[in-house]
Amino acid sequence: MSKKIAVLTEETIHDLEFWYPYYRLAEEGYDLVIVGPEAGKSYTGKMGGVIRSEKSPSEISAKDFAGVVVPGGWGPDKLRTHKAIVDFVRDVHANGGVVAAICHGGSVLVSARILEGVRATSYKSIKDDMILAGAEWVDEAVVVSKNIVTSRTPSDLAHFGKALVETLKKIK
Repeated sequence: MSKKIAVLTEETIHDLEFWYPYYRLAEEGYDLVIVGPEAGKSYTGKMGGVIRSEKSPSEISAKDFAGVVVPGGWGPDKLRTHKAIVDFVRDVHANGGVVAAICHGGSVLVSARILEGVRATSYKSIKDDMILAGAEWVDEAVVVSKNIVTSRTPSDLAHFGKALVETLKKIK
């Protein structure tokens, strides 16, 4: 399996929920690609940091990726409006890759329609959305179900990073 991981970005992505998994995966030797709706665009995070996308979904193929990380913040509400982003997440999942989402990132998984029969968690405000999408929602720091890794908030990042790395290692 590829060592390539997409980390999604958009305006108002939660900076910590982007950078923590990014650097945790870099420590493990993964090839990280910052993917946004537009390649080469700089997006401003919820906390004011700037994240420049390297690629757009139209420039990459899900089959080349071992996984995708969907950070939280308010950015996922924007990400889910981009069909190409949602299709990319769905395709990574369909190809057996790991899909990881923290906080509001779960809303992209809802739009990708990959939560049916999956045990998952998220920020509490999207709990109902996840349940209506078919997830068994639980209030836990991190949940791994099949190849989907979910967490609730920035305070869960250490658990999220550890579970993400462990899950990726299982698909090699």
